Amino acid sequence: MSLYKRGANYWCEWQIRGQRIRESTGTPDRQAAQEYHDRRRAEIWREEKLGDVRVATWDEAALEWVDEHAMHKASFETDRVRLILLTDKLTGQPLTNITTESMLEIRKELLTTRAPATANRFMAIISAVLNYSHAKGKLAAVPKIPYLPEPKDRFRWITRSEAKAIIAELPEHLAAMTRFALATGLRRANITGLTWNNIDTDRNVAWIWPDEAKAGKPISVPLNADAIAVLQERFNQKDKKGTPCRDARYVFTYRKKPVERTTTKAWVEALDRAGIADGFTFHDLRHTWASWHVMGGTPLEVLRQLGGWADMTMVLRYAHLAPGYVAGYAENASLTISPTRPHDSTHSVDDVSEDYRGEATKMGWLNGLEPSTTGITILKPRKKAA
Repeated sequence: MSLYKRGANYWCEWQIRGQRIRESTGTPDRQAAQEYHDRRRAEIWREEKLGDVRVATWDEAALEWVDEHAMHKASFETDRVRLILLTDKLTGQPLTNITTESMLEIRKELLTTRAPATANRFMAIISAVLNYSHAKGKLAAVPKIPYLPEPKDRFRWITRSEAKAIIAELPEHLAAMTRFALATGLRRANITGLTWNNIDTDRNVAWIWPDEAKAGKPISVPLNADAIAVLQERFNQKDKKGTPCRDARYVFTYRKKPVERTTTKAWVEALDRAGIADGFTFHDLRHTWASWHVMGGTPLEVLRQLGGWADMTMVLRYAHLAPGYVAGYAENASLTISPTRPHDSTHSVDDVSEDYRGEATKMGWLNGLEPSTTGITILKPRKKAA
């Protein structure tokens, strides 16, 4: 077995059953590397002579996880990028060497350039690989994953005037994608990967297939006038010489290639010129789209279907943006008036104003309740017809 330095760290190399194996010691310190070398040599001797089970390395476990599990995830591309960075730090390490302490060191380094939420996503990748190896019987126990506390779920949205200001500052391809995002609420990956085959021009619908949707279910996205205008512009686009230059497959391209990144230097600079605070991302356009819908009176269940959410959990984040639907009920808890006038014999049910009826009717879709002249009552199931 040999010990040599490669880059910043020392590496071990030896032959096992005719196969050359190399492992990183994970340290630039010669003495610590020698200790690692001697320990691994003892482990290999026990494997060869006594039949001890060999502990898998991070590289082997990560590769198995990718081959058998991760490639089927909708977020695989993002996971792959994170996995490359983690493997650079953990390559050659036996899984038993990956402890809470070692993960804390990785997390500390991540936090120098990334937010706590992003650091947690990296920790989640380590957790997934270790738990996968544990389920396969290759790791006795999984150490505690040092996740960081994250702030409560908040999102950013912009006004229509702010949206117009951003669009005016963006380069043509990003401006078109931003307009389409605000018109449809589609996720970034669905827009960058949108093809002409996804567009149904007869019914003015964009189809997102199950393998393209985050929830794994097909989504039909109605195209409003803004979205159709963007698609027509992209379909009829021409270069500076007036020659048609529409891509045969992808709707949104830049320099004849599909757009892969949206939060670019051009995006950041456009935000600055438009007077938008730092940190507004392309995904926040989806939050903006949903916020505009709720403030415009779109029922939450309709919004769920439009946005392709699997359940109402995510949709309810936007419910607070429709305070007008509940404001009329605030006085029901007042000390100075009686609740909604039902017990006043001088007023009949028909005296309830049409404005009030309209607000109360809107309230129903928000809370699953129905209005009555005595306040709000739980909606009872209707009896089946005989």
